[in-house]
Amino acid sequence: MPLGLEAGAVTALPPRERRLVPRNLSGRPRPLWTLTGPILPAGGLWSTCRTLSQVVTGLLVDRRLGPPAPTWQHGSSITWHNGATRGSSVIAAAHDDGRWIVLHRLGAGDATDDLARKTLLAAPAPRGGA
Repeated sequence: MPLGLEAGAVTALPPRERRLVPRNLSGRPRPLWTLTGPILPAGGLWSTCRTLSQVVTGLLVDRRLGPPAPTWQHGSSITWHNGATRGSSVIAAAHDDGRWIVLHRLGAGDATDDLARKTLLAAPAPRGGA
């Protein structure tokens, strides 16, 4: 596979014991927000943060498949994609100099993007970066 992912690394429904899910005030898991059919890629795919990190570095840092697709958001020096589903949020971003971040949060989704941006910009640039 072009990004070095193992078969099954991304799935529509992982085994229950491998799911990281938000919990309600009493500590019980909240019902999953599920998507199926043609809208599955809009939030219905599951992976580990390690797998998502491989995707981010392969697509945005190493550019193994060429320039990022138009669906990625582009700033002056940062490329990112974010999303949220019922109590969970994630952002994957890379700076032109090679710094990158994947941030997944349960709850407080409105602050995820800002936290990722601050963390990414505070990180030292990798050696050999621009």
